[in-house]
Amino acid sequence: MLGKKNIKKKIGILTGGGDCPGLNMAIKTVAQYAMNKYGWEVVGVKNAINGIVSDVKLSGEDSDIIEFSPSFSFSEYVRQGGTFLGSFKKIKTKRYRNVQNDEDLVSVMLPTFKKNIKEFNIDGLIATGGDGTMFMLNYLCEKSKIPFVGIPKTIDNDTPGTEISIGFSSAVDAIVNAMDSIFWTAKGHRRAIVTQVMGRDTGHLAMHSGVASCADIILVPEIPYTLSGIIKKIKDIKAKEKRDYFIIVVAEGAGLEKGKPLPKSADYTVAEYIAKALDKAGIEARADNLGYIQRGGLPNGYDRMLAAELAILAVDLMADGQSAVMAGMKDGKPAKVPLKNVCKKETRGLNLSSPIVKTAIKSGIYIGDVKKVK
Repeated sequence: MLGKKNIKKKIGILTGGGDCPGLNMAIKTVAQYAMNKYGWEVVGVKNAINGIVSDVKLSGEDSDIIEFSPSFSFSEYVRQGGTFLGSFKKIKTKRYRNVQNDEDLVSVMLPTFKKNIKEFNIDGLIATGGDGTMFMLNYLCEKSKIPFVGIPKTIDNDTPGTEISIGFSSAVDAIVNAMDSIFWTAKGHRRAIVTQVMGRDTGHLAMHSGVASCADIILVPEIPYTLSGIIKKIKDIKAKEKRDYFIIVVAEGAGLEKGKPLPKSADYTVAEYIAKALDKAGIEARADNLGYIQRGGLPNGYDRMLAAELAILAVDLMADGQSAVMAGMKDGKPAKVPLKNVCKKETRGLNLSSPIVKTAIKSGIYIGDVKKVK
């Protein structure tokens, strides 16, 4: 057991799913704390789960692992975006491509996972990821009889069981900085600029960045909207403020009006759909899509601190013999979360009674068809 004292152990750390700012701080803190506090050996597994379920190489320049040592320097890595271990949102190995769902996929991957865990000679695994990564690795580690501890990360901030995930705060900052630049073009050309941000299933990113950007309109997947409501809001601004430029923030999953999803065959984005409707109503509009600029920036101070706090809790949980748990945030403090409350649950949606939604409504921002929150 990893919890037993005076026994030399080796753990692995990997980063799963999409990249985000702050991952390198999590890697650094897991490695240094585990080595310095518990005397463990630590290896970094490259390329997410792919680094364990493919034909691995243990040495040389293209090795699938990095063997950390107390003299390993993380000073440059923690100041970078992304993850220096590399990450993938999908399994890249050809023999897994035809598997239809996650449940079947983990069963097919299990023999190779067991074999490579033995090759790596590791006694436990810590990984950053969302609910999909947590589900896969928890299953694989349980069947391989090694402990697993997760650390939540996603710019969408929708991982169940935690109040906030690594990467969210930095992504909000990146959007706000972009919106400050977009503002001047909107004003200079007297236009409405509809900016699309990430958030396929949830609106945390759009709502927080929209409020911070002083947006006039914020559209999210959780709240249906109408084109007439958007147009009315713009006309009200024109009448009251004598202003002819407007800032609109739209989550990619906001869909069409009245809660209708964007057709899978659509050759346009939600932002383009809104901009076209505004043009048709006589309001000059342009659509913009921030894309990967949201997830690829440098980690801000909060995400670095959050990553360090969660990484330390993750190592302590593993040292205590815990498994199938996640190091999350509850009531503003690091807390243990059972993975049964995380894996395969619905994503954590935007709470319509949350302070940020109330702030948006009370600030006069149009966020869709909701009753005013007292």
